Amino acid sequence: MRHTFHWIKAASAAAALAGCVAGHASQAAAPAATPSPYLSARPGDVFQVSIGQLRPTQAVVGYDQIYAQLGRKQPDFTRYAPTAAGYLGDDDTDNYSRYLFRTEFERVDDYCADMGQTGADPAAYTPRAVRLIDPSTYRCTGPAPAAGSAAAGSLKTVVIGPQGALYLTDGHHTFTTLNELADGGPKLPVWVRVVANYSATRDTADFWKRMTSAGYAWLRDANGKGIAPSALPPRVALAAFQDDRYRSLVYLVRDLGYDNAKVSEFAEFYWGHWLRNNGIDLVEYNLRNLARSRIAVTNGTAVPRTGDSTTSYPAAVRDAALRMIALNGSTLVGPGRTAAQLGKLGPPATAGA
Repeated sequence: MRHTFHWIKAASAAAALAGCVAGHASQAAAPAATPSPYLSARPGDVFQVSIGQLRPTQAVVGYDQIYAQLGRKQPDFTRYAPTAAGYLGDDDTDNYSRYLFRTEFERVDDYCADMGQTGADPAAYTPRAVRLIDPSTYRCTGPAPAAGSAAAGSLKTVVIGPQGALYLTDGHHTFTTLNELADGGPKLPVWVRVVANYSATRDTADFWKRMTSAGYAWLRDANGKGIAPSALPPRVALAAFQDDRYRSLVYLVRDLGYDNAKVSEFAEFYWGHWLRNNGIDLVEYNLRNLARSRIAVTNGTAVPRTGDSTTSYPAAVRDAALRMIALNGSTLVGPGRTAAQLGKLGPPATAGA
């Protein structure tokens, strides 16, 4: 493990230095390390921390999900010119206002919601002035989340590990997006909720045994192969993660093949792993081709619509959704997790135009 190695390396260095300074009575002793403030945390506690303090429990993310969020939240200010009336909010008759509302304003609105603080106050929004890292440039409508509150229940989650380290168990994509935003980064404050405290585990191996047993880690690489905990990245940042294209695919299938509103940690990875091993081969699709791929409903059964693309990215999304909705709810998708438990949706009654 990287952090174990660093502790061993530090201990060795300290021993070597001890020999050098022996006999120098006037040499001041090094100050003791400050204990982590999270060592005594209990499940349900909430903390405001920085993204840079969080340690991943997975080695992969879906890059396309991150790219989609970054593209949606960071507007091109040259796209529309303001009218004489200026910013009008979500106005269907004014492209400039509607565009800023659905990009820049929604960036801070999503941030407030993800922090358990309801959303952003439209009255406090000034176009082109918002910076998430500077809370004086916006205002959330809700208070800071308190332990035990409904708002706390919606927060991303952490496990307290050895030495009080914070291991992120849910929210890798959300916090990676926030880290990559021009007004975000590793110093951006985020609220998290504690789901377990394993700081007292006797060693690193025991810690990861407890993490995997509880379903708090996803130890697979971008090809679905198992990895050791030592292969996990040291920080939450896009460049630190591998790209799992099946995880991106599952993100795009939300509300088509499954509902992610009330599913457990890593549910979308379980779906991606299942699709990878059950007939969806992304090599057969051109993920740069966005040609439409719709469905038809015939005698209550959803099928690919004749004449639409069978090899585009939308076709991959459609085919994945069709495989998911065709499953029996009791089918195991992951260890101890059925399709129904992972949010599987039923077939649609009708198809759109």
